[in-house]
Amino acid sequence: MAEYRKKEWPRRYKNGSHLGQLALQKRKEGRCPLEPAEVVVLLWAMGYPKETQIYVASGQVYGGHNRMAPLRNMFPNLVTKEELAGFGKHVTSLAALDFLVCLKSDVFVMTHGGNFAKLIIGARRYMGHRKKSIKPDKGLMSKSFGDPYMGWANFVEDVVVTHQTRTGLPEETFSNYDLWENPLTPCIIQF
Repeated sequence: MAEYRKKEWPRRYKNGSHLGQLALQKRKEGRCPLEPAEVVVLLWAMGYPKETQIYVASGQVYGGHNRMAPLRNMFPNLVTKEELAGFGKHVTSLAALDFLVCLKSDVFVMTHGGNFAKLIIGARRYMGHRKKSIKPDKGLMSKSFGDPYMGWANFVEDVVVTHQTRTGLPEETFSNYDLWENPLTPCIIQF
């Protein structure tokens, strides 16, 4: 953890500008996508082995190959859409591939709150919650990554305990709940 913080956090938002402060506030609130290095730490803390096959179903990652390096180093069985560019001649083919791989995978990790990820989690829930879907607590992750006194063992404990209930199982819903993410809401038409 200390090495990760030393490498990643000090160089972020170092100019103290308003934009940097706003970005830092959003990150603290858990409103920013997890970065590839943060996904590595999350998966490692949850006990996924280095041999885990990972498919990255996203567009181009901000920062390109340099940002993907930690993920590729820790999980070498990594496949990205760029590597499958020859698979489909049309964007829709790759989108369909993303959907099917994410839908059928043993574990799906939602690293951001976009509609695609919500649709995948919703479809997996609708199919009976047979596959694990992890919706990381990005606020907790940000707090833990930024805590200079938190050691690896405490971080692992926080991640495991927090994410035991964030695995795609049915959730209590409320009036403005996203139907894509939880299609089995009690608001479905009743006769």
